[in-house]
Parts: sequence; structure tokens; C-alpha cells
Amino acid sequence: MKGPLKSLATRLSSFRPGAGRSESAGEPAAPTPSEAPAQGTGRSPSIAALLSFVWPGLGQLYAGNRRLFALFLIPSLVVVALIAYAMRQGPIAFGGRFADPAFDLAALVVVILFGLWRLAAVVQAYASGQQRKERRMVDRAVLVALAIVVVVSHGFTGTVLATTYSAMSNVFDSSNDLMASDLATPLPVQTPTPTPGTLQSPTPEPSAASDGRVTMLFTGVDSASTRDTRSYDSLMVVSYNPKANTVQMVSIPREIAAFPFYWGGRDKASDWITYMPNYLRSGKIKGAPDSNYIALVKEIQFLVGVHIDYWAVMNLQGFIKMVDAIGGIDINAQAVADPTYDWLDTKHFGVYINPGQQHLNGAYALAYARSRHGGGNDYKRAARQQQVMLALLKKMSQPGMIFQLNNLIARVGSNVEVGSTDATKPFKPSMVADYIADAEAVPANNFTNLVLGPPYTASIPHNLSGGKASICLNIPMVATQSIKMFGTDSLYYGKDRPANTCP
Repeated sequence: MKGPLKSLATRLSSFRPGAGRSESAGEPAAPTPSEAPAQGTGRSPSIAALLSFVWPGLGQLYAGNRRLFALFLIPSLVVVALIAYAMRQGPIAFGGRFADPAFDLAALVVVILFGLWRLAAVVQAYASGQQRKERRMVDRAVLVALAIVVVVSHGFTGTVLATTYSAMSNVFDSSNDLMASDLATPLPVQTPTPTPGTLQSPTPEPSAASDGRVTMLFTGVDSASTRDTRSYDSLMVVSYNPKANTVQMVSIPREIAAFPFYWGGRDKASDWITYMPNYLRSGKIKGAPDSNYIALVKEIQFLVGVHIDYWAVMNLQGFIKMVDAIGGIDINAQAVADPTYDWLDTKHFGVYINPGQQHLNGAYALAYARSRHGGGNDYKRAARQQQVMLALLKKMSQPGMIFQLNNLIARVGSNVEVGSTDATKPFKPSMVADYIADAEAVPANNFTNLVLGPPYTASIPHNLSGGKASICLNIPMVATQSIKMFGTDSLYYGKDRPANTCP
């Protein structure tokens, strides 16, 4: 019985329902629709498309095509290598690279091309899968969804980069509306001969610092439409010494008057330094060999005694936007109670900030840095400005801040302008990331802060200043402190002791 049973079992195992003809006739049975030869590799097109969406080439590898896997993988690895190189100084410095319009444009091209490459990888991976009739609608829906995500994500990123490119191009354009009038080339002037007793000063045009020191003047300008004059209220010199890995910050009070000019002569006792560009524009001050704002920069260089390489100007509205873009700042605040403070709209007045730890949005951070009447004198205001700058640096150094940097740059671009005091050595946008990385590497105890208040200043008698609350710098004391802070880089170093020009 074993032989016949075995033969029957063999026949049953080869039996296929629906066969139209007997195998004994020598003609095989026709296959059913479910047995029709499948197109593709037998792999799911949805899974293949999803894998190539996650990483171009993975879907092709899943489908068994190693050549296409390599073809789609290699460009992806190149993009990763480019990102890794751009992030070589850390995530915050990487965000700073978006301050460079050239970097933004290159990144925009990469984002668009890589988006098209991802889309091609997804579609090709989908086509390489086995198309099953019962899953065709689901597979197509998955493909459409993945394609939409690729297009929207890369399109959004490209839009952000395009906006950033436009904003940063404006920052480095010296002809924009923010500074056009104060950077205009001045008419040729005859430099006056210094009067007797004028400060015997350091050279106004010093050579580059021997230790690689880089110094920038930060100025906040109040150019609101409600003002009849432009006021450079915040004046802060920030100097970085890479050799010693130190930073020096010097704030100059806005009411300084009766100062000696770097081109010779001296200022009146009622002419505040904050309005110097206005005085030059109106002709009240004459003889400056430079444009209105550059004359202010070189005057501060002359008084503080350190060569200023670059300058940055920020409109007050731009400051508000900057602080809001990073989510506010945290400050161990001094008390501010100023009922006369205006909010730049001539409609609302008064600001009150309690002492202690405070989280300040843009408007309140500006009020904290700008109020003069309710938080002490102008010297304390200058100290608060330094406090705000350090709080900004600390906030922007947080790892999660990289996701806000593009938004930050785009929002403040039209309110900021930067430049150089030496036309042959312009401030390059690519420097931003390097300086951010340098600042991150400076320990907190390597920052030196100085406000040029008492004992470096003295009040000018009202009868000499026309009743205006003006102050005068004690130049010999400033010179001594300059040498202490900047060492051999001080423009006072090796010079005769300067004269005190206060009235």
C-alpha cells in the first residue's frame, strides 16, 4: 500500500483548483489571477519609499538594488560632510554662519538640490516595489504624503534661508537707510592747528594690534520718527585679546562733553558726545576729516585709547526684536522706577522693574538698559547695558538657541549695520561665526567691565554748560586705566602723560 498511497499524495499535492484541463492530457493548468507573475522585486513600494524618505538610498537597498543604493547614498553623505564641517566650531557658531549672505545662498542651493534628490529617491524606490492591486490606493497615498512632506519641508527651509540672505545683505550694505546720512563722505576740510594746552594724544591711526586684538564699538541709535535728532545713546567698546583669551568692555556715558578732538581743538562744555554726528551734520562742530559716524568712532578710539577695528549700530527697535526672537533674557536686576520713561511711541510713559531675578522681554530689556532717571545716574545705566549684553551672550550660548538664530537674524537684519574703520580690511560676514566661537571660549572671570563714571569723570559747572547736565573725562586717569586694561595695545602706552582738559 505504500506505493499507491505515495502516488496519490503526490497527485493531491500538485492539484490546483480551477485548472481548466487535466494534467494527464499533457497541458498545464492556467494560473489564477493571484498567481500571475508580479512586477517588481516583491518588496512593498510603501516601505521602500518610506526608507528612501528617511535616507536616500535605503529604499533601493531594501529593493535589492545596490547600485542605485550607492548612487542615492553618496550625495547624501556629501551633504552630511558639509554640515559637519560648518559645525566644526559648535552649534552656536554654526548658527552664526547664517550671518554671511554667501553662506545663506550656498545653503539655499544645497537645500533645493537635496530636496529634489530626496524626492527622486522616494519616487524611484516606490517604483521598484511590487504593485499589488489590493494595496494600490494605500501605496499611492503614502507616496503622495511623503512627496508633500519633502516639498514643504525643503520649501520652508529655503524660504527661511532666502529671507535671511536678504536681511544679512542689508546688514552689510553701507547704503541702507539706517546709516546712509552719517556714513556719507564728508567734504574736504582744513585740519585746524591744535590750540595751546590741547591734549597731546596717542596716534589717531595706529597700526594693527601686535597680539591680534580685535576691538568693536557697539552703538545703539535712537532714530525714531518722533525724534528731531539722532541720538547714539549706547556707546560700548568691546575688545577681545586672543592671546590672553580675555575680553574688556568699556562703556562711555552719553553726557560726556568738553572732550578734545582727535583732529585737534576741543569740544564745548554743552555738546554731548552722543550727539556728535548731529553736530557735525549741522556744522556746529567743524573740521572732522571723516564722515559723521566714523568721526564718532575715532573720537571714542582716541579717548578710550584702543584701536577700534569694527563698529556695529543697532536701532532700538531692532534690539527689541532681537531679545524677543531669542525668547527674552534673564537678569539679576537692579531696581528701576522711572515715571518719565517713554516707550518710543510718545503715548506711554513710566517703567518699573523690581530688583532680583527677572525675565525680561524685548521692550523691558530695552527699558532696563535705557532708563536714566529711575535707576540711578547715567553711569549705572551704562553698567546695566553691559549686564544686558552679557545676558544676551549667555542666552545665545544655550544649545537650543541654534533653532532661533535664523529667526533672530531675519528679524533684526534691517535694524543693524556693521562696518570697518579701515576700508582695506572690511568686516566680513564670515567673521561672525569665528567671533561667536571665540566669545564662547572666554571664561566668565576673564571679562573686565568698566564704566567711565567717577572717578574718571567730573561734573561740568552749569554756568559753563548752559545749564545742561554735562560731565568731563579726566584724561590722565583714563590713560592710566587704558594701559592697565589693554597693555601695550593701549594707544597711551609709551606716550607722555596727557593733559587734563576739563574746564
